[in-house]
Amino acid sequence: MGGGSYDGEVARESRSRGGDVFTYRGEASPHGPRGVHPLLDASGRVRECMNPTPIVVAMDVTRSRGDDTRIIYAKLPLFIGQIELKGYVPGAAISFCAIGDATAGDKAPIQIGQFEADNRLDEALSKCWIEEGGGGSGQESYELAAYYYARHTRLACLEQGAKGYFFFLGDEGFYPQVSAEQVRRVLGHDMPEARPGATGVDSRTIFRELQDKFHTFLIYPQKSMSERRADIDAEIRQRVLQAGGRYEGVDIRASLIWDNRNDLDLHVIAPSGEHIYYAHKRSQCGGWLDVDMNVRGESTKPVENVQWIRGSAPAGRYRVFVHNYRFHERDEGPTQFRVEVEINGKVEHFSKVISQKGETGQDSEVQILEFDYDPGQRPAEHPADAGVYASYSDDVILRQWGEVLPQPHILRIEDPKAIIDVMLGALAITGGGRTLDEYIADMRGREQLDLRQDQAFRTLGALAAAWRAGGPPSVQAPVSAPPGRSRRL
Repeated sequence: MGGGSYDGEVARESRSRGGDVFTYRGEASPHGPRGVHPLLDASGRVRECMNPTPIVVAMDVTRSRGDDTRIIYAKLPLFIGQIELKGYVPGAAISFCAIGDATAGDKAPIQIGQFEADNRLDEALSKCWIEEGGGGSGQESYELAAYYYARHTRLACLEQGAKGYFFFLGDEGFYPQVSAEQVRRVLGHDMPEARPGATGVDSRTIFRELQDKFHTFLIYPQKSMSERRADIDAEIRQRVLQAGGRYEGVDIRASLIWDNRNDLDLHVIAPSGEHIYYAHKRSQCGGWLDVDMNVRGESTKPVENVQWIRGSAPAGRYRVFVHNYRFHERDEGPTQFRVEVEINGKVEHFSKVISQKGETGQDSEVQILEFDYDPGQRPAEHPADAGVYASYSDDVILRQWGEVLPQPHILRIEDPKAIIDVMLGALAITGGGRTLDEYIADMRGREQLDLRQDQAFRTLGALAAAWRAGGPPSVQAPVSAPPGRSRRL
């Protein structure tokens, strides 16, 4: 695939009219629900590129980064036009990939388009399902996308001793292992390493294989911790509200989420001694389990919620804990879960694991929190960033990516609108033989803003220096984690 040429005028005209862009939300098929549009369904298939330069643009479409896809679409005519006009790389063909979270149960966790060089790119990109899912864990299925492109693409350029170019666009980490089950279920392929008893392959192995085929980059839009915290909290809020529970206007609320079909149960003991759980959902003291899910294993994004409406919670001691009532998954292994507890406006998060040894019922009990409630006290601000938020910090995420990509290939940006500028710069420097100054001059020639030029200069400086010093840099040995913080890989 990859023949033809891209007509920028046709593309700009279609954008001026608007139309059916990013409206796809899955559809039914004779075989049941289908999450991926046919143009982006690579299950069981191989994507092939006969053009001299294959380029992959792999976009995180979970809640934290869904708008990046719209930016790429808006600026695609500029991207392709500059590649051709400036000759940054010869004969480019692009494959778009949309990345969600297969572990958290997204319906379209990996969407993969053909390598194309003409206006079919517009159609494929516009059919991406921006699902805005994810599981609020600080990880998405980047490793699953890497697996597909490493093992199930054929690139003609490799026969000429050249490589393609691969851009991840995202701000989270990846799962440390590529799951054999996800490879079968999502990608439609068998994993050779998945012998009896094996669950997958180390993601570091797959990223090494990917870099045998592609010069691989991460474009990392930076966020403040308050912005990241809002993304994390939004996952719990969305699940509670979609299930019909009360999230706001409460004295006390405990919300439990997990990402498989097992039947976890949230329990709260009230000051009166009443036990609020699935068999006693409403208490005489005002507590109510208003959402109870996965009795039959119906969801991979379940939630449970216990709340006291504002002005109703009695003073005294409360206790919150979780049981695993029943396994619905074939693999009766441990389940990770999160609990958010709101007390008088103060919100705390707890990330735990249940059924470490396959326990159920009371034997599986995991204590969450005991606290004394005073209706007269309401804190003025949120607690410090800790607990579940730690996995979203820049140093944790970038340390993990630094173990699989050369540091100069990790390109941090302040404004997502600079994504196209940075991709063009990376191609110009690594493929077109441009110096950084020459690329900035190209930006100036297309009347790009001074602010954007400055950002590109800062972002691409290390990459330009590394290639000027002798070609592609290599991945350095992992840096030891600082005391008190564990490495993600």
